[in-house]
Amino acid sequence: MALSAAAASRQASDLQKLAGIEWARLRRFSRYVRGRQTPPWLPDSAETEYREIARKSASNWLDLVVRATAQGLHVDGYGDRAPDEGSDLWAMAWQANSMDANQHALHRAVLTLGYSYLIVLPSDDGVSMRPEAATNLFAVYDDPFDEWPRVAIRQVAKNRFEFYDNEAVYTIVGNLSGNPTVTEAPHGLGVCPVVKMQNQLDLLGEPMGEIEPVIPIQDRIVDATFTLQMVAKYGAFPQRWIAGIDTTQPLRDADGEVVTDDSGNATYPQIKAYVDHILTASDADTKFGQFAAADLRQYVEALEAHIRHLAAITQTPPHYLLGSLVNLSAEALAAAESGLMRKIRDRRETLGEGYEQAMRLAALILGDEEAAADESSQIHWQDVESRSLAQVADAMVKLATVGVPLQMLLDMIPGWSKQDVDKATDLIERGGPIDRLIDELNASQTSPTPPVTVSEPAVV
Repeated sequence: MALSAAAASRQASDLQKLAGIEWARLRRFSRYVRGRQTPPWLPDSAETEYREIARKSASNWLDLVVRATAQGLHVDGYGDRAPDEGSDLWAMAWQANSMDANQHALHRAVLTLGYSYLIVLPSDDGVSMRPEAATNLFAVYDDPFDEWPRVAIRQVAKNRFEFYDNEAVYTIVGNLSGNPTVTEAPHGLGVCPVVKMQNQLDLLGEPMGEIEPVIPIQDRIVDATFTLQMVAKYGAFPQRWIAGIDTTQPLRDADGEVVTDDSGNATYPQIKAYVDHILTASDADTKFGQFAAADLRQYVEALEAHIRHLAAITQTPPHYLLGSLVNLSAEALAAAESGLMRKIRDRRETLGEGYEQAMRLAALILGDEEAAADESSQIHWQDVESRSLAQVADAMVKLATVGVPLQMLLDMIPGWSKQDVDKATDLIERGGPIDRLIDELNASQTSPTPPVTVSEPAVV
């Protein structure tokens, strides 16, 4: 039974108070990944020039950490049901909501904040699937292992909210603590239609993102960058000195009178050195010299040490951050990225569970009871590991000799989506045009393993 307007408004008000605390915490991580980090400390008396150097010291390394992982996360299929077996769930739920593109924003939000959400609701066209950052939506679970939340609230605008429960979506306009306008839209799903997408599984219901544990390291990088810039500006250029000129006596004109400024104050000798000027003195006892310039190498090394700490803790390949590796073979590059790929596989496991939950709910909305009850279908992730085509082809030939099915071999081709594999398999089965790879696979197979049967394409 749907809530009354008063009850929905009251529950939304209570939930918004809890949400405000969590949203404030998460927005700090969002600011950091956008480059708005804690600036280096400066005294109140610091000059404008020093403050400008501090402003320029902001270094957005955390965005690169997030992108390195997010670029390895791309969903390109779900389950193995053919389009003619029931409803085309992939087209009507996933592609109809532009999730091919929207998934990347969701992944970045999950990696940054630790978790975010996917709202799945009926729509006029079938299914609405909307990614939402955890800085705008808050859900309450009775138990961390519960599949569905009890209630959830989303802030649409300053005084506009959406409140979700297992019966309806309530649009609330106005001050929650006052007498807002409440509009009810039943969804009839029997569950609160909000799916939690987590960066890592957490038994306490407090998943951690990629940003939170490395904020101190990011702050050290900013401090080290500020120090490097200060030394480069004020210590890397040789400082000159002069001895033998008395700057304590005021300047005098040709008549011996003290030279004054516009305020009537006496003026004193000022020595300014320019790159295109030569310093001279009338007194033969005057001496000139310069101090040794600061060595920037130790400051650069200190900065790079902080960056390597960041790379180690986040399992980001150091060459992503420092650009220190060139002309690597595919095998060497795969070894350098092995830590990152292990992290990506871990994130796929947790994110995949959320996507599968969302697709089952979408199937329920579309009336596909079989797909809604199917807990064996899995999300298919695009292969992004660093492997050369020659390396993959060699592995495919060897696997073909032991009778590995053709579709499984095609799945190994770098950059191919599930749709690409399905199209290639269909062409092969219908005797359509194929590339040389299939001929090589057929030639590699030996008796008694049955060969892959391929019809020769017609010559036009």
